[in-house]
Amino acid sequence: MARIITITSGKGGVGKTSISLNLSLSLASRGFRVCLFDADLGLANVNILTGLYPKKDLESVISGQFSLKEIIIKDYQGIDIIPGSSGVEKIADLTQTQTGTLISAFLDLEDYDYFIFDTSAGISAQVLSFCMASHEIILVATCEPTSLTDAYSMLKVLSKYEYDSPVKVVINQVTSGRAAQKAYAKLKETVQRFLSIKVEPLGIVATDKNVRAAVISQTPFFMLFPDTLASKCIKSLTDKLISRAHETGDLPLEIFWDKCLSFLKKHHASKKEQVPEKETKKEKALADPEMTQAVARIELRLSQLFKEVGEIRQILKGQEQARKVAAPAAVVVSAEPLSKAVSVAPVAPAVEGLGDPREILLDFEAWRGN
Repeated sequence: MARIITITSGKGGVGKTSISLNLSLSLASRGFRVCLFDADLGLANVNILTGLYPKKDLESVISGQFSLKEIIIKDYQGIDIIPGSSGVEKIADLTQTQTGTLISAFLDLEDYDYFIFDTSAGISAQVLSFCMASHEIILVATCEPTSLTDAYSMLKVLSKYEYDSPVKVVINQVTSGRAAQKAYAKLKETVQRFLSIKVEPLGIVATDKNVRAAVISQTPFFMLFPDTLASKCIKSLTDKLISRAHETGDLPLEIFWDKCLSFLKKHHASKKEQVPEKETKKEKALADPEMTQAVARIELRLSQLFKEVGEIRQILKGQEQARKVAAPAAVVVSAEPLSKAVSVAPVAPAVEGLGDPREILLDFEAWRGN
């Protein structure tokens, strides 16, 4: 059995694969046996980040050309990597015999402490199958409004399929503690308002110029710059994952793959069914992915507006209180009530451009490297 973690995102370009790879390396540095499954369809981002370009992938296993042990990349910086590529898409059409063969192939692998799935971005059937079969999901987003909207869309679909474990959120490419806190707060507030699924913060990864240098050199930043700010963030995420191991426990790979393939086949089969003629235009519109995205954006914006209106009311109330209690002889009006209304944080030393450490929630202090 292994602790299975699926790392995903609502959209591309948020650094999901970079976090998957470097988190895997960080876990391996603690003595854990780690296997990273590159389930990102066709993009091969793990290959770009590592400089590895295998000619054999999961499709070779499905077709019977090679065994899983023959395609696996062994001991890359202490981890094993399974190149999925186009083979991930083909698992939707596996016969019963091929399904059994694939599951048996994974059961024949050596034992791992962690099995990490790096999925494609978005809400495809393949991505959802990995998520629904996993006891743990890490959802990567940035502070950008579009990223938060797409992250919410992913959570909305998971909620629709009744995913019942809290989804761990990592905010990537963070430039300030305040921005990370605000981004997560918006996402969580919207989720709590409209969805049944739960989210919880895992941490952040700060913007770091050395990450770009690592990508150019095709060496993971955790290995090339172990003491850089982004690596310290990864170490903090690792600490939190290890400390929370008791919350989820291990999952037999056989059960994982059975759930994954069952969901995928069911979803794949439903796609082939024709839409009933009596289905209304409204129902068809709600089934449209673009419409789903649009609804998600509206819901997120509504939540933001509710919050902004509340903040304005608090500020106006604070200003009114300040005017009432101001002393006639005072030259400067006390701003204490206003400060309380907008929750101004105490002053503390800033760290490498990331703002005031006290401006951020405790669960997002990953950049401290504790």
